[in-house]
Amino acid sequence: MSKEDFILVFETTLLCANLDIIALSLIDDNTAQITFKGGGTRKVNIEADSYGAIIMDVMKRAF
Repeated sequence: MSKEDFILVFETTLLCANLDIIALSLIDDNTAQITFKGGGTRKVNIEADSYGAIIMDVMKRAF
């Protein structure tokens, strides 16, 4: 599974969790972006992360 595919699957999980997150996107191979219901965004450094580490890093930045 590519990093892009993983981000798409993880985005679906976040949306189903009914959080204030409306999108998770891959900006480049090293950066993901969380978009919140109010329109705010946060960038997440995912450089050299495993998929498990991506989950941890995104969740840290989501709250």
